[in-house]
Amino acid sequence: MSDVLTHYQMYDFRARCAVAVTTGITREAQRRHNLDPLTTIAFGRAVSCAALLASTLKVGGEYVHLGFAGLAGPLQKVIAECNGAGDCRGYVSPPQIALVLGEGEPVPVSVGDALGGAGLLTVTRGRPQKESYNAVCDFMNGEIAADVARFLTESEQIPSAVAAGVKLSPSGEVLAAGGVLFQKLAGVNLEDSAIADVERRMAKDELALSERIFRGESVEALVAYLQGASSGFGLLTERPLRFKCTCSREKMMSALVALGEEECADILQETGKLEMRCSYCGDTHNFRLEELTVH
Repeated sequence: MSDVLTHYQMYDFRARCAVAVTTGITREAQRRHNLDPLTTIAFGRAVSCAALLASTLKVGGEYVHLGFAGLAGPLQKVIAECNGAGDCRGYVSPPQIALVLGEGEPVPVSVGDALGGAGLLTVTRGRPQKESYNAVCDFMNGEIAADVARFLTESEQIPSAVAAGVKLSPSGEVLAAGGVLFQKLAGVNLEDSAIADVERRMAKDELALSERIFRGESVEALVAYLQGASSGFGLLTERPLRFKCTCSREKMMSALVALGEEECADILQETGKLEMRCSYCGDTHNFRLEELTVH
């Protein structure tokens, strides 16, 4: 199944559901950043959630940015972003947990464990070169989807259920990745029992989301399973998703120019090169000092 973001109405327009398939994006991030299995799972969950939150964006330049900052574990940052055009990017720091573990220090067994179970979630909504909206809340457990659901329910006052998963092969290859968001719409009557049924079906063991994506189950079949009926839901929008960064050589050059010629000359003398690497996509560009002085 190709990477895609679909947006459905459910229960005859009394609820909505977004489904993001991010297998290719997660695989590309793993390749670009040399992620280990655990950081791959962290990225896949985060970028799936960013895509889900971007499901209502109308303009390509609008974006949603998620930042998970761990305060008590070896995993320091998980960053993911998606815009209204379906362009996704992000990174994890460190890319491999083993890089920061001390001798004899136990290897985390889950994303929440790696983040230390404590930290901050930052959600940013905005447009490039425009004023953005930022909201910050504490982690619930660092397991990404649960924290996004808590943010939507408590900070934005939108009762929500969120699931995200990544399936890896025994060798660590990304086989499937994606996420699901369910929300009751404001001002409508939807029975609590219906909401409870969806939440039960979205539970990790019940939904087995990444396994369904891996088997090639259609998004429509997944939404029908969540609602528990073959009618009363319908597709609203659909757009492809892709790994695409907004960085460019010109932007990197502007950043070097802003440092000033003297500082750039010092960097060149100390390191033997003027090199800029994008944290989001890993692309690297080298510059000559003469290029910067003409700007």
